Amino acid sequence: MKKTMNNITKPSLQRMSRQAGVKTMSDDCVNTIRNLLYTEVYNLCNDITKVNNHTGTKTIMPTDLYTALRINGVVLAEGSPNDTTRTA
Repeated sequence: MKKTMNNITKPSLQRMSRQAGVKTMSDDCVNTIRNLLYTEVYNLCNDITKVNNHTGTKTIMPTDLYTALRINGVVLAEGSPNDTTRTA
């Protein structure tokens, strides 16, 4: 598998970072963020696949995503079952 996230451009990463409060970003930081995004998305997809295989279906559903995120300690909605972890 080719490990690349070059299609996520520096301006798009800067826009997302500005929404989070970042003023400026170096080129080294952009490459680090790309690598981090690749790793996190790759691991999340592996977890989604494991959850999906456990449910016995072939189609990935939103509940598979939410379950995989919950396994990794992220709850997207307040008040959802088992929300003892951090909220994204």
